[in-house]
Amino acid sequence: METLIADRIVTVNVDVQNDFLPGGSLAVTDGDKVIDVLNDVNNYTRSLGGTVVFTGDQHPDETPHFDIWPKHCVAGTEGAALADTLEVLPTDMIIDKGMEQTNGYSAAEGATKDGQTLEAIVQPVGRERVIVLMGGLATDYCVEASALDTLRFNAGEGAITVLIIRDAIRAVNIHPDDGDKAIDRMQAAGAIIIDSVDVLTGRAFELAV
Repeated sequence: METLIADRIVTVNVDVQNDFLPGGSLAVTDGDKVIDVLNDVNNYTRSLGGTVVFTGDQHPDETPHFDIWPKHCVAGTEGAALADTLEVLPTDMIIDKGMEQTNGYSAAEGATKDGQTLEAIVQPVGRERVIVLMGGLATDYCVEASALDTLRFNAGEGAITVLIIRDAIRAVNIHPDDGDKAIDRMQAAGAIIIDSVDVLTGRAFELAV
């Protein structure tokens, strides 16, 4: 793998919420298996001075989205809360999405409590090189939508590289190959598929000071 040089690292944890975990109203098979991996990557990101972002659906009680999916992640419910074992620090950022009458798949559709969007968080300053690490739930919906939108943020002199952490994602797989097809689409759009070991050993990139 080509060594990537970064001025800044942003790790995005997509929708690791109770309703998407085993026992939840819209459970993703083995969705809980991404948590330990993400905790390790998040800690590594913080150790390098990077930014850790968590996204989450915060749907209204009634929305056309529930014509497509079982009711899930209604704002203020336990199902909408981030997983208890996901380590969230006060310095991390939380993006709420899906609050209107839309599907809200992409993290690009949401914002933090103080109005910061994902685009604003990852946008390079000048010639800055930004590495965005991404994992979470689910591969074939919110991870894919968030990754594709993040790749579209590339503009100006700087550059955004999106790395999808293969062992930190799980798919809904309404059709058995939906997750694999989503990975193919992300890769075709310019995302790089890696494993968490590539990050934790420094093989995926070097941080340029």
